[in-house]
Amino acid sequence: MNSFIDKYSEVWGSNPKQLMEEYNYNLDLTNKLDNLNVDDFSRESFYEIILWKLNRFPIIEDTLLDELKTLSSLKNEEHEISKEILKKLLSCSGIRLPMASTILRFINPNVFQIIDDRVFRILFAESKMPTKPAKVTEKYLNNSCDIYFKYIDKLVEICDDDLPFFDADRIIYFLDKKLGNKIED
Repeated sequence: MNSFIDKYSEVWGSNPKQLMEEYNYNLDLTNKLDNLNVDDFSRESFYEIILWKLNRFPIIEDTLLDELKTLSSLKNEEHEISKEILKKLLSCSGIRLPMASTILRFINPNVFQIIDDRVFRILFAESKMPTKPAKVTEKYLNNSCDIYFKYIDKLVEICDDDLPFFDADRIIYFLDKKLGNKIED
């Protein structure tokens, strides 16, 4: 007899393994990592493990990755051309507006900047960024795009040689910290 198993018998009877039938945590990635061959362990595997643990593993189709690459050719103030691609990105599991904007920023930092609570608060003190609902709706996608494009427009408006667009998100992020502001939990 195993006293630990007996202690929780009202939950699992005499078979703790039956709870695995309910396990549905990042199933595809869990299966991939459970079957990881240590000889194939790479930096990518390492990052996948970290993202698995943080429950932030984004799932994105290769076709969307290809579409994202096309945004590198956009010029300053052409950001709204990206709306349909941004909506697809926001529809991906594990990707909300701050993550989507981060991806866009590193693809084309002359057109896109990272939106986060700190910078958004400085630029739009009275507004809130949208929260991703459990079921993504067209209203959420359009609202997120509108807010992000309004954010980019505001950065374009305030940037100059002393506050270059390329670094604006980082500079304003630190401005918020220097002002002693905290991020709400």
